Amino acid sequence: MKSIALCLVLLLAFLSPSLSQGTQFCPIELTMDGSPCGENGKHDCDEVMIARYGASAMPNTCSCTTLPDMQRTCNCLIVCQNSKLLD
Repeated sequence: MKSIALCLVLLLAFLSPSLSQGTQFCPIELTMDGSPCGENGKHDCDEVMIARYGASAMPNTCSCTTLPDMQRTCNCLIVCQNSKLLD
């Protein structure tokens, strides 16, 4: 019984630092050709970010801005690890 308790304590000791760090999000902006943003602009930006960076990017608080010349900009927060793919 003591060995099981000791194993659990050691496991929690190793996991605790990684759990407390949390996920960090970084801002990202993409400008692309396309129709104006419309009602689903936020959702469209979510889909663009997932298509480009994968679901692990976890796009957050996206906004869409219509630009002249049939362009639009998506501003989102994505997991910082994924934002480094731009470099």
